[in-house]
Amino acid sequence: MDKFIPKSALVEALGVSTRTLENWIAQRAFPAPRHLAGSRLSFFDVAEVEAWLERELTEGGQA
Repeated sequence: MDKFIPKSALVEALGVSTRTLENWIAQRAFPAPRHLAGSRLSFFDVAEVEAWLERELTEGGQA
């Protein structure tokens, strides 16, 4: 089963602002958010975020 994290919890966990996260998404440098059925909130797939973090740490990528 997929695990998802809401945007508010993700920005807190990453230590970035909501605007920074939105910029990364707009630049396609971060996994796109999902909108789960029945919710207007943005959620992110934890596995996709973890893979992105791993690439950033190993490749020294810049978001």
